[in-house]
Amino acid sequence: MANVTYTVPNKNGSYDGDMVVKQYTSMTIDSGDTVTVDQPCRGLFILVKGDCIINGTLSMTARGAFANPTSSGGSDNNSVDSNGLRFPFLTSGGSSSLTASNTLLNGCGTEARSVISNFQTLSSNGTIISIPRVGTTRGSGANAYNSSSAIAGGDGGTTSNGCGGGGAGKAYYKAYSQDGGLSSCFGGGSGSGAIRSYSSNNSNSSNPVDYGGQGGQGQYFGSFNNVCGGGAGNPGGSSQGTSTSGTNGTGGVIILVVAGNVTIGASGKILANGSPGGVASGNANDMEGGASGGGRIIIAHRGTYSNSGTVQAVGGKSATSGMSGTGGDGGAGTVTVEQVN
Repeated sequence: MANVTYTVPNKNGSYDGDMVVKQYTSMTIDSGDTVTVDQPCRGLFILVKGDCIINGTLSMTARGAFANPTSSGGSDNNSVDSNGLRFPFLTSGGSSSLTASNTLLNGCGTEARSVISNFQTLSSNGTIISIPRVGTTRGSGANAYNSSSAIAGGDGGTTSNGCGGGGAGKAYYKAYSQDGGLSSCFGGGSGSGAIRSYSSNNSNSSNPVDYGGQGGQGQYFGSFNNVCGGGAGNPGGSSQGTSTSGTNGTGGVIILVVAGNVTIGASGKILANGSPGGVASGNANDMEGGASGGGRIIIAHRGTYSNSGTVQAVGGKSATSGMSGTGGDGGAGTVTVEQVN
């Protein structure tokens, strides 16, 4: 197949929409071609009856949704179950039980719910692959009160089987950067902005919005009006002065279910990465915003699995120029590869 950009159904603004579901007899992504979606959404769910060969790129990098999984959403108008999103698979030696039901993908949209309801019910004979509803780890804000140098923002963490939390922006002198944002089952967390204060009052940077929302704004108070980058998110947080805004996007979700063989060639890539925070301008007083978290990749295959390429869901990286200390990296997402019956 050539370059393909799937249209997200049931769009809710520019950063949310239903999980995209595609079904193929066989699937081949050629070298140099990219398959992705046209805006952030609640995931990309691909089912292949035969073999899947990837020599190009299957990507949900910077395509994580801005969506609160604890609130009603998607075309099905449901909140995600407290157990998160769950996928039941028959596996050799598997011992888990789970009734296949459309409620397993509540909040993902009507098509995804219809597909999961046709999966095999498990009775002590399978494996449940899940994505937690809400992430639990985010980068800790930097406390630079009266510090003579910039303090690095904390890196976002990884939730078991989940998406990565947002990184925190760095801070300098009488300033505190906020924590990074929480991730969700639909994507990584957003980063907080950098902050510098040269005034007599303590100052806090603005918060990023949890669950893949807007990155925190880069802020300064007093002198040095050219130094504070925004955090990555949906959209990236704005900056003040000549530093740049945070990059748009958080790591998204890919579910690839293949009845045949999966072959990822040397040039093949399956990506669900986060985005960088605001890149500082190169000035010695630069301050970097936090990066967004990586997403979630699930590959379930009945045949063989061969990977000579790249499969990753890493967090975005911070800028490294400027003052000592950086904005925090986004937390790593999770990749699961499982052979199923």
